[in-house]
Amino acid sequence: APRGVPCPKQEITKAEDAQLKQFQSAGPADSPKFPPRPGYGTRGERVTLWANFFELDPPTDLVLHRYAVTVVEPHIVNGKREEKQVVGKKLKQVFRLILECQQLRDYRNDIVTDFKAQLVSRVAFGAEVLEAFRPLRIRYRAELEDDARVNAPLLEVSIARVGPLAVSELIEYLTSTNVGGTFDKQPVLQALNILLGHYAKQCPNRATVRQRSFVVDPHPNGVAPSAPDSLGAGLIAVRGFFSSIRVATTRILVNVNVTHAAFYNPTGLAQSMIAFGKGEKGKLQSFLKRVRVKTTHLKPKTNEAGQIIPVDKTIFALANTDDGTEDEDKKLHPPQVARFGAGPCDVKFWVSDAQVRPSNVPRAPPVWKAGKSNGKIKGESSTMTPKPEASPASNSGGRYISVAEYFQVTYRISTHPDFPVVNVGTNAKPSYLPVEVCHIVPGQISQARLNPTQTEKMIKYALRKPVVNAQSIDQDGPNAVGLSPHMVEGISRFGVNVDNNMITVPGRILGSPNVQYTTPSGTQTADVVSGSWNMVTRNRGPLRFNVGATLRSWHAVILYIDNLKEPIPISRIQPLMAAFDQALRTIGIKVTRPASWEIVQLSGPQDSALAVAMQKLQPQHDIIMIILPTSEKSLYDRIKNCADRGVGLHTVCVLGAQLGKNDPQYMANVAHKFNLKRRGVNQKLDNAKLGFISKGATMIVGIDVTHPSPGSAGTAPSVAGMVASVDAQLGQWPADLRIQSKARQESVSKLDAMLKTRLDLWLKKNKRLPRNILVYRDGVSDTQYDMVLQEELPLLRKACSESYGKNDGPPNITIVVVGKRHHARFFATK
Repeated sequence: APRGVPCPKQEITKAEDAQLKQFQSAGPADSPKFPPRPGYGTRGERVTLWANFFELDPPTDLVLHRYAVTVVEPHIVNGKREEKQVVGKKLKQVFRLILECQQLRDYRNDIVTDFKAQLVSRVAFGAEVLEAFRPLRIRYRAELEDDARVNAPLLEVSIARVGPLAVSELIEYLTSTNVGGTFDKQPVLQALNILLGHYAKQCPNRATVRQRSFVVDPHPNGVAPSAPDSLGAGLIAVRGFFSSIRVATTRILVNVNVTHAAFYNPTGLAQSMIAFGKGEKGKLQSFLKRVRVKTTHLKPKTNEAGQIIPVDKTIFALANTDDGTEDEDKKLHPPQVARFGAGPCDVKFWVSDAQVRPSNVPRAPPVWKAGKSNGKIKGESSTMTPKPEASPASNSGGRYISVAEYFQVTYRISTHPDFPVVNVGTNAKPSYLPVEVCHIVPGQISQARLNPTQTEKMIKYALRKPVVNAQSIDQDGPNAVGLSPHMVEGISRFGVNVDNNMITVPGRILGSPNVQYTTPSGTQTADVVSGSWNMVTRNRGPLRFNVGATLRSWHAVILYIDNLKEPIPISRIQPLMAAFDQALRTIGIKVTRPASWEIVQLSGPQDSALAVAMQKLQPQHDIIMIILPTSEKSLYDRIKNCADRGVGLHTVCVLGAQLGKNDPQYMANVAHKFNLKRRGVNQKLDNAKLGFISKGATMIVGIDVTHPSPGSAGTAPSVAGMVASVDAQLGQWPADLRIQSKARQESVSKLDAMLKTRLDLWLKKNKRLPRNILVYRDGVSDTQYDMVLQEELPLLRKACSESYGKNDGPPNITIVVVGKRHHARFFATK
């Protein structure tokens, strides 16, 4: 290791070598469920690397006692008891109340929680505690309130013992060389992760999303949030930290990594609407739905300590014409909303005359009626529409008033007529607020899919040099996730020590693969430098494809779109087409005739002229090059939908600004796409490095499942995809797509039928079936390995049994799980 850098621990290396010997000498009966690692790397340059893991040292006698917690809110409906599950932010507050209750006062410093369903204690609860929680009735008290409100709901909290977990048993399993030993490590890891995550979840100035935490608001303890960056359209990018307990050979580690997320910009609601755009009310409503806002028109209440008691409201929707129509109490005088998303002048509700007075004149309190469904008394709320004091059958002393007039008369607040009113109640019981009195609460993550511009800004914000991320993890990470020993609510409260330095691990720098093309004189290896190479060489002439495709006819469509700069000046189109045509021929594609081209004028991406042009061109050409004026994703998606999906016409999209540079290397890169789409083979790898794959008897398969993205329709399905090689050249990978039987199902339901189509292609190309099938399975988490073995592997074998004859015998099948979305990072030590 470089000077000043600790060497990887030799005892770890010795333990790994000992385990490897045990695996290699084990018989079939002793083999573990999953194949063990066959060995460790020996090629390449040996280096020492930092890894973003901190070693955890728990007490040898630490036992974690788990308890399941259920919280319900009981109601009496038509004389029968019904229970409503408490969820979300309210449930988190209930867990705070549980930790403060008298029954747990002797265990207060020994308990951590996930604030959802579990308590973990290092001391077993006494029988009297469990008896008290069968169930314990707790009057709900909002955050920072000294006393519960008169009408606060009464909740029932039950705590049940799950069982103890000895951490020493996990350590014994990790240090054992017994290859046949089994131990379910998930329960211990789950309990340790609850201990690790407790610190961030209980901090008032943090937002937590699963195992990620973000400092989103300044706090008196001096922990400042990271500088956010605007993503536009009402969102900001915030940097935080991911943390998770992981196991390794002989030790337990804490994985800490830099992470990023998009949050709602904590600004005035009017400013947020302006940033997002008020034009399309439906999209605006989807953007704001379930966003919490704090109101500014009322004097804030404080507790005995002088702290402001937060009173947040959650946006349900924009004001709509059907608001209040299903509420029995409002049927006589329902709200009057002129249109969906109406402004404060066009949204009216019924009030008694006594309820509308200037803020400096005492007002008679509104009378709230008892709900008929559950017997609860509706408490006073400053934002809910008041009910008239008179009975619903009487019209005396009441009138309709607009939101604008109400807030002007009552609070001296002027409202803008163009901003839509938000409903912070429900559709049946609406409660209206103008945007002028709403401010978005900090720390609310956005689950919506980012648009292309936001995605580009997020990538730019997240892109930092590895050394900068390493410094953040090393210097700020331990404090951010509660690993530092001085933190009272951190992991040290259970006596767990954590090394304050990242671990070091051995690594190897492998040589570049030999990427082979052809030249007139034979096979030629490209000069690979830092993972890239140039098709146009200075001394040896241009490299050519291994198998050049035949291109009978190709055509270029130059898109001119209103209000956008032309992608290529008309005078330059013909010379550029001739240059690219020559580039195709030079690189090995057999072009039958020169390209033709045309200009298609569009008013925008959705212009029907695009689909008409693609339908006209489909029977005439093999490939269409689309020259774009912009990289806007909606335009690209529209082209692929009209051409590739709609009429089965291959398209290659290029930016006019890039093609116009007439760069030979850029044209060679585009030519790669042309050749692949025409079933050519671009490059090959050196057979000497492919091993048994080079013999032409192994089919390589890739499998993944794509799930609906945030913001997709509720009926959007999951889609399974499979690609597979068709010969030893590994140059073509035809695909098969199938709709999953259930949305968000990871296990591929039609895997046997998909593999059979790939085997048929191999047989057609090679006149025989492969002897080996090497499957790369993407998108599978650690907890789904059993699913691959028990559900997917039998389907693969079923497809083989139906395709292979009795004399052929089944092929050898190897499944490699590819994990990309992990948080392991390695950093150079010099």
